[in-house]
Amino acid sequence: MRTTVGFSGSGASRRALRWAVQDCAATAHPLHVVLASGAAAGPGELDALLAEELSRVPGREPEVDVTVTTGDPASALLRAAADSAELVLGCGRKVAPIGPGTGKVLSVVLPRSPAAVVLVGPQAVLTAPRRLLIVSSTDAAVSEWALERGGDLPLRLLTTWQARSVATRPSDAERRRAHLVAVARHQAVRSVLSAATARPVRADVTEGSVGEVVPQRLTVGDLVVVAAASVRAMPIRTLRSPVVLVPASERRVELPAPDVVDLRDDVRQGLQRS
Repeated sequence: MRTTVGFSGSGASRRALRWAVQDCAATAHPLHVVLASGAAAGPGELDALLAEELSRVPGREPEVDVTVTTGDPASALLRAAADSAELVLGCGRKVAPIGPGTGKVLSVVLPRSPAAVVLVGPQAVLTAPRRLLIVSSTDAAVSEWALERGGDLPLRLLTTWQARSVATRPSDAERRRAHLVAVARHQAVRSVLSAATARPVRADVTEGSVGEVVPQRLTVGDLVVVAAASVRAMPIRTLRSPVVLVPASERRVELPAPDVVDLRDDVRQGLQRS
């Protein structure tokens, strides 16, 4: 399946575009660019920007096509995501947490996307993924997506845990229970990954919140994979790696009605030049 990237001409969307181009060149996925009409960059400038990014890619360039939407960009992205393996979006440098209420497009797309959303933050190193860092989840969708996407990439499984208590400080018994629950989840997910890949999976269980532990464990070239519900806990704007938000297995998405979409043949043909 293809990868879709949202592009508006902003700095954040340019970073998302650069990461998506490199990733598609590495995976041989076709790249679909959704351009918002009236955005900071028009079709002509988009042609030049894409040509520049493609020139940075060593080896085979990805197949690229472009959709220019004259309607709501969030609606166009959601429709494109329905036929995509992943949807790539950039996020800016504002310090507000990612989630509902942060940016018009993100606040609409994140809770509704039928595909996994890759968020490329302002500190993310723009390189094709060299490893998947999977944050364990009770939802099998996270492991399933990682196995389908990972291919020959090394996998690292990370399980975080915290004891919760009505008191200021959890008791030893509460900490033990929280740790045992985390270990059980960790072992279940690790067994699935190991069986499916037929190779060892590096893994560890660490006390602390996801937002505290992930920055300490990732390395440049990682692609962090988490459940979409964890978006508020992730410090996406300061991470050195993009983050994949995998929607829950039971998510049922009602796509918006189509608006006017213009497929710009002249732009698409120009981008596919050798």
